[in-house]
Amino acid sequence: MQMLLFEDRLDPAVPLVLPPAVRALYLRDGEAVIGERRLTADEAVFSADRVVVTGTGTLWRFEVTARPDGWQPSPEERMRLLLARPLLRDPALPFVLRLDRVNFTPGVETPRHGHHGQGIRRLLDGRLLLTIGERVERRQPGEAWFETGEEPVAARGLLPGTAFIRALVMDAALQGQSSFRAWTPEDATRPRGVTYRLYLDEVTRLR
Repeated sequence: MQMLLFEDRLDPAVPLVLPPAVRALYLRDGEAVIGERRLTADEAVFSADRVVVTGTGTLWRFEVTARPDGWQPSPEERMRLLLARPLLRDPALPFVLRLDRVNFTPGVETPRHGHHGQGIRRLLDGRLLLTIGERVERRQPGEAWFETGEEPVAARGLLPGTAFIRALVMDAALQGQSSFRAWTPEDATRPRGVTYRLYLDEVTRLR
């Protein structure tokens, strides 16, 4: 079981035809029709069926799939694939696919925390300083990374407007609940310094 992040540059003259797969589709910029939904910039939709995308702009695709051992992307997929990571889950069980946006208060560091789920993040704007376990990493707009949820993470937005998109896979019972898990009782008392925007929170399963 894997999560993959693709980026598609939409061509108004050439529809993007996607085969059936569990995915969150986020329109970074432009205007598009995805299936029966019309989206503008900073909107998203869930899909598990074959879907046709028409329009302009940039589409980010967070897909959850079961790939055979030794799978390699096709040359066309490789051009669009930004990140692929395994998910440590039973692929036969239902799960929640959540897509949300995390906005940071400049200069305020989140308490150390993990998550009840695994997933890919991608920085939209600003600049982010991450402490993951013993590692310190800086993220620039467009950079993507994966978090297992099982390492302590603290994050600080370094510029106004710092925000990232987050796709999470969690147990089905967690639909509608926070994924946040404070690392220590002391961390649980500290303000998070972030706000959230939820795009989708769907219980689904691989087909």
